[in-house]
Amino acid sequence: MRQKASQSPSASKGNPITERLVLASRYSECLQRLSRAAHRLRHADLGEKLMEIAGCIDRMSYDIATNDAGVEILRRAARLIGTVEALVDRKAKASILH
Repeated sequence: MRQKASQSPSASKGNPITERLVLASRYSECLQRLSRAAHRLRHADLGEKLMEIAGCIDRMSYDIATNDAGVEILRRAARLIGTVEALVDRKAKASILH
């Protein structure tokens, strides 16, 4: 269930704006996936908030890609994804055992 997410934008060899747009899109998709998983585990409030964050990243993707502060936003999104993945994995394993 756990999917590796890049912890931060890598050193760019191509266009950094394009790379940030792609990364923002991937993070949004990952947050949507985690939102669905949270709903399945009966954590609707967490699922709703994750879906809101995914929507914000989608709407702001151009601003994230073009502004220097976007790198920090992507870093924080990566940390959030890692934290929520660990939580969802732990809850999913516990629900299987019970």
